[in-house]
Amino acid sequence: MKQLLSSIFILLFFNSLLFSQPAKTILKGRVIDQEKNEGIAFVSIGIEGTSTGAASNPEGYFELQIPEEHKTKSLFFSAIGYKNNSFAISDLLQSQNISIALVPQSYDIETVDVAAESKVLQRILRTAFERIPQNYVSGPVNLKLLYDRKKSINELRYTEKSIVDLYDKNGYSQPSWADAFKNRSYQIIESQKSVESNSFREATNDIDELLELDLVRLSNTIMNPNLFSGFDLRMEAKTKFEGDSVWIISYVAKKLDLAHTGSFYPTSFNGKIYISQSSYAVLRSEIHLTDAKANQQGRSLAVKTNPISKIQMNITTGYKKVQGKYVLSFIDSEKQYTSDDNESVFESGKLIVLEVETKTTKPISGRNYFAKTEQDDTFWQNFAVPSK
Repeated sequence: MKQLLSSIFILLFFNSLLFSQPAKTILKGRVIDQEKNEGIAFVSIGIEGTSTGAASNPEGYFELQIPEEHKTKSLFFSAIGYKNNSFAISDLLQSQNISIALVPQSYDIETVDVAAESKVLQRILRTAFERIPQNYVSGPVNLKLLYDRKKSINELRYTEKSIVDLYDKNGYSQPSWADAFKNRSYQIIESQKSVESNSFREATNDIDELLELDLVRLSNTIMNPNLFSGFDLRMEAKTKFEGDSVWIISYVAKKLDLAHTGSFYPTSFNGKIYISQSSYAVLRSEIHLTDAKANQQGRSLAVKTNPISKIQMNITTGYKKVQGKYVLSFIDSEKQYTSDDNESVFESGKLIVLEVETKTTKPISGRNYFAKTEQDDTFWQNFAVPSK
């Protein structure tokens, strides 16, 4: 009898938990080319003013969970080679079959002096680079990050979440790749995995590869003035973005090397960068790249054995203001590739900045490449990403 009552109590308890959870609104749809009526792959989709986002799959389909507090905001669509567009989430939720048509971005070469425009855009980018120390948080600074990784191989699914403490001795006061690598360190303090790691690759994480996509901190690729001549630049638009007037500059790398792309074996590299017209701060970066092959530990490393191949990546990086200065807000990466076992793999990785501390900072020694902490189920049951 006691066992029966205990079983009933447990059942009722879990039922109450189930029904007490807030309803999840899932928005599904497809992004298509307005002229060709074909799906657009790797479209960057995000709720404006937040780190919540997704990317369309190779056929243009997407799925995004909309938190209740963001239903009054707008959904932002951006893809390389297309004009940006945004729609009220409340309007999209009224449709069952959502189809978003993006207009191809074209340039009238006869009316645009390409050389003159390139000089103007280089000057904007150079000013953005020169103002990094005054626009962004200086060091020392601690960032608390959520690392969220998902991996799919055929029918297999692998997920991992970690809380990461990052220490940056110099912050954005001395932006460069070398300074970031030398003065950034981190440790994993909480971790949750769907399966136990059975190999070196599964045990390691992609945090370093994601941090390399903080173009402002590293001042690499399009944010390095010494490399400007290696890019074709175009003024995509002068528009509003999250309440700020911005230039959206699109670019294509003419020189496909490690310096211009951040990849050891690149085959293409292009993107968009959003720069505030008032402060010259970089607010957002979007990159699409392809690599012939890559090291399993990161695309900036040379391959020795067992490379992955046919890599496509779509990366979005955002920045936010904290006490009057900008700092990293999120890095979102979607990757598709062929494994060394000739399997098709889809991998997504995200870093979300949860907290920023500049007054009482705590130095961290080295970089914790492995999640060694024991899984604390209670912590993850109570964890929620703060709403932006």
